Amino acid sequence: MDGGSYDAVRDHLDRLIASVRRELDEEVGALGRLERHDVRSDVSNLIVADLILANVLLWLVVPGYAIYWITASFFLYVINPFLLLIPSTGDGSARAPAGDGSRITDRLGEIGLADHRWLIARVFWNSFFINSQPLAPAFIAIYGLDIIFVLLGNLGLLGWLIVFQSAAIMLFYLAIAVLRPYTGGFLDSLIGIQNRVYRKIHRRVEPLWRVVLPIGIAAGFVALVLIAAMILPGFTLGVIWNSRAIVSGAGFIPVLFILICQVVLVRYAQGESSRRLARQLRQRKVSTLEKYVLAPLLECRRVIDRSVPASLDQYVNAYSDIRATFLSSRVYRVQVQDLGGVLPIWVVVPDLDLLLNPDTIRILDERPDSRQIL
Repeated sequence: MDGGSYDAVRDHLDRLIASVRRELDEEVGALGRLERHDVRSDVSNLIVADLILANVLLWLVVPGYAIYWITASFFLYVINPFLLLIPSTGDGSARAPAGDGSRITDRLGEIGLADHRWLIARVFWNSFFINSQPLAPAFIAIYGLDIIFVLLGNLGLLGWLIVFQSAAIMLFYLAIAVLRPYTGGFLDSLIGIQNRVYRKIHRRVEPLWRVVLPIGIAAGFVALVLIAAMILPGFTLGVIWNSRAIVSGAGFIPVLFILICQVVLVRYAQGESSRRLARQLRQRKVSTLEKYVLAPLLECRRVIDRSVPASLDQYVNAYSDIRATFLSSRVYRVQVQDLGGVLPIWVVVPDLDLLLNPDTIRILDERPDSRQIL
């Protein structure tokens, strides 16, 4: 191979190294901005303390406080996803979005959605669960209080419905916090279970019913929890609203006040948890880029020598892994969302410009073993 080819490879490596360093600088800068959020303002702490104190006082003096709290908590569960749609005043810490719906639809057609559906589904699966995890502490506390209020009161059959619904929500978020279903280890464990079941069935290690029955029971329990936690809260809210006149009319005023308090308290707790999660994600990304992208590129750049033909082969062999790892590290982006400039939270969203690029999606799907940051 002539010297010009080696020069072209070195130039290409220099551009790649510069691109990775820019990405690292951006991540380090974002980490610095995250660190500045470590110290809560005295005003925020005071507001949260006042809201907690106000609710304690209401509980002591208002006879129907328990049902007001419970009603507000189910309103919170229904409206909480829509709070993410409120325009944020933050900088977003993200690249530009992919564009309008028609553009996204066109690009889905270009990349062949059916051919890469599992990869795309996994990316959105990860995004949903990683953003749900910071809600776990606050939601477990709120719906745990629902159960306590029911046990201390006398709500009859309605009380059992509230206990069932609250327990399902708590179990759902507890499972997210413990199992972390957005991680590669969780997905690998599911594949491992599938392989073990396959071996037991096809090798006749155990009777078929002893293999299928536990799986069916577990699947049924998971389905029940998912339905109860994600679909039924609106139904439960409707039952409460129709069966307890105290929460309608003028009674909705204390419900609204408690709902506002719950929104603030949840966002406060979610902000702290999501900030820690975003920091861990960015730190892992920096580590991955430095160890598995930048260092190999620098090594390839160092050993490329026209007098050593094998050095070019080394670069060619390493390039696919390096490229896939670099792209994997950029699939998700972290952005800040707030409510009117206060109560910021950090959310992890797919980078649609990258994910809907035909070349990128092909590379990621061909190299599922590349280093992941989740």
